[in-house]
Amino acid sequence: MYKIAVAMNPIETLDPTKDSTFSLMNQLQIDAEVLYIIPGSLVLDNKIVKAKVSKISIDKFIEPSYKLSKTKEIQLNKIDAILFRVDPPVNDYYLNIAHILGKLEEEGILVINSPSAIRLMNEKILGDCYSPNTLPSIISNNIETIERFVNKHKNVVVKPLNMMAGKLINKTSVNDKAFKKKVRQTQINNPRNFIIVQKYIDVQKYGDMRIILYNGEVYERGLLRFPKKNEFRSNLAQGGKYKIKNVGAKMFHHLTIVSQILKNNGIYFAGVDIIDKFITEINITSPTGLQEIDGNTNDLSSKVARSFLDLIDQHKS
Repeated sequence: MYKIAVAMNPIETLDPTKDSTFSLMNQLQIDAEVLYIIPGSLVLDNKIVKAKVSKISIDKFIEPSYKLSKTKEIQLNKIDAILFRVDPPVNDYYLNIAHILGKLEEEGILVINSPSAIRLMNEKILGDCYSPNTLPSIISNNIETIERFVNKHKNVVVKPLNMMAGKLINKTSVNDKAFKKKVRQTQINNPRNFIIVQKYIDVQKYGDMRIILYNGEVYERGLLRFPKKNEFRSNLAQGGKYKIKNVGAKMFHHLTIVSQILKNNGIYFAGVDIIDKFITEINITSPTGLQEIDGNTNDLSSKVARSFLDLIDQHKS
């Protein structure tokens, strides 16, 4: 039986009916012993990565929906794979976890997704790199540069480079009296922080589609999200609504290429966000949306989990 340890946010803070990590662990436990890494217990001890872990059992149909065994400290280089599912922000805390898990990667342990790849890539920048069409955007921390971009493109969205779930994202325009205030808010009131500024696309019209990539493949259905009234953020965490939609043939073909490129760079699981014909982000830290796409099935979750086990087999051979 496989042995997989999961580095994630404190389990008691997550919603088992919506959280993608729960869904993955639920499927992985069919063929693997799944170990929950106790947050705050990860340690690098004389070049040996250790953590306190508990075996976790998931049952989404009872309350509580999980059980944890007695905690014990283990060396993580004895594990078949580590599932790296800590949520952003990608701050010092996050990067320190990535550095420690990176030591396991150096020892030949499979970490999904690769900590070294996550340290080198940025979710917001990746979207621009791999979009089949170019969405006007800039990355800057200079207010005058940002203001010139806004004057040119009229309506824009400003995003921090290291957050998730629509946090600190602002919409602004050339006539917005609060323009500088919104930019500073997105910079977390630190003018040295770089942000990404993108031309605004009418998300109320087109929706924002989340498509899951896994182990070089593309899932054929995506999560088309729409913002609530008087909102521009379509994130479910911001009250967005959704429906399931098939991925178009042209975009599916393009994303198959992107998925292979990401796999070759150690990114085995990603969530691509698309508005109209533009990729706006590629989420590689802790992609979500599995349970919503699954609906009353486990089709996507089981395929992603199975692909992780296939990766372990490939890694060992």
